[in-house]
Amino acid sequence: MAEVGKHNTKSDCWVVVDGQVLDVTSFLSEHPGGELAILTFAGKDATEEFNMIHPPDVIGKYAPDSVIGMVGSGAPAPAASGGLAEPLLAKSGHQGKNWSKSEKNREVRMKGEGKVSGWIGAIMYMVLGFLKEVLFTIFPQKNVNFSSDRVGLTRSAMFLFVFIIIHAVGNLHVFLGPDDFNGYGYFYVRLYWTGFGLQANIVEEYILLAALLHVVVAIKRTWDISVNYALNSGKMNLAISGVTLLTFMMIHLYQFRFGATQPWTLCPPPYLLNLKTLLALRLNLFWVDDPGCKEVAVRDIYRMEFEVFQSLGWVLFYLAAVIIFSTHMCLGWQKVVPAPALEIPKKYHSRATHMGYIFTIFIAVVYASFPFYCHIFSMSSGSLSKEPATP
Repeated sequence: MAEVGKHNTKSDCWVVVDGQVLDVTSFLSEHPGGELAILTFAGKDATEEFNMIHPPDVIGKYAPDSVIGMVGSGAPAPAASGGLAEPLLAKSGHQGKNWSKSEKNREVRMKGEGKVSGWIGAIMYMVLGFLKEVLFTIFPQKNVNFSSDRVGLTRSAMFLFVFIIIHAVGNLHVFLGPDDFNGYGYFYVRLYWTGFGLQANIVEEYILLAALLHVVVAIKRTWDISVNYALNSGKMNLAISGVTLLTFMMIHLYQFRFGATQPWTLCPPPYLLNLKTLLALRLNLFWVDDPGCKEVAVRDIYRMEFEVFQSLGWVLFYLAAVIIFSTHMCLGWQKVVPAPALEIPKKYHSRATHMGYIFTIFIAVVYASFPFYCHIFSMSSGSLSKEPATP
């Protein structure tokens, strides 16, 4: 304990929990409870306070590399050799591959910056880490384990953010008129055959799984980590904004996904997308106007959107939801960037964080434009059907 007591600063912080000596210097910025909660016990035994508010397996989940030894041992425990602990290819005289150099290089990179420096490197590492986590959102997991591990929370958040970007791009079709917007909606209906017999496509079902994963893990982590903090501490901001967004999403789905609409007639492309329109420098990807094309009655979600946003109250409601989403996204992005799973070098964290803020603001402006546009402007006509005047 005398040796532990020498490491009691922010730049060199050791604590003791259940006899284990932890070097938590690099973990301070990642601690969900803030740096001060750990620094209060720097160089001391924090067992009693720690066990009051943490589950017994939290060190193994969130900071396994911080354990450097045991009190009274005088040195770290020696590495196991031989037997089952030794790599298979290193037994019986065989030489196994030495990964120590690779791990050392990775550790140096994560504490500094990568091979590509500056903003280019920050963008590259952020995008690569983002894409990797999105690909491993749900299905590639080895098992399903209900815990407060934030990996599932981080991956589902990234996947949902990608969906929000794609959804925003799709909603931009409202500016092109009823054929484009209603055709975009019907495009997903034509994919219902991928939905395993449900009235939904596989994309919607995967998004639902990601949303459920995000909500369940968020609630578990809030209950385990943040629920004991006062509201004015700020530790509940993500939870409060998240519950508000969940309420908004249920209202949004009730209005637009399951709401009753009038029929709209258009000619959908024979093969899902009208790619030949690109050769004509047009953007009608989801409908055609060829002579003799097959007409189909689809949901008139274009008219529905204009009717909903004739009410200034609904415009303000959706604008408030966009602001809350932006707040939730920025708060979450602050926690995602330093996550070890993303493998963004430490010197890039500030740049990656600010780039996330810029992306969030841009997406927020796009979403805010839809209710304002529908509230201010009138509906336009289509190629086969004519929209009546908005009541």
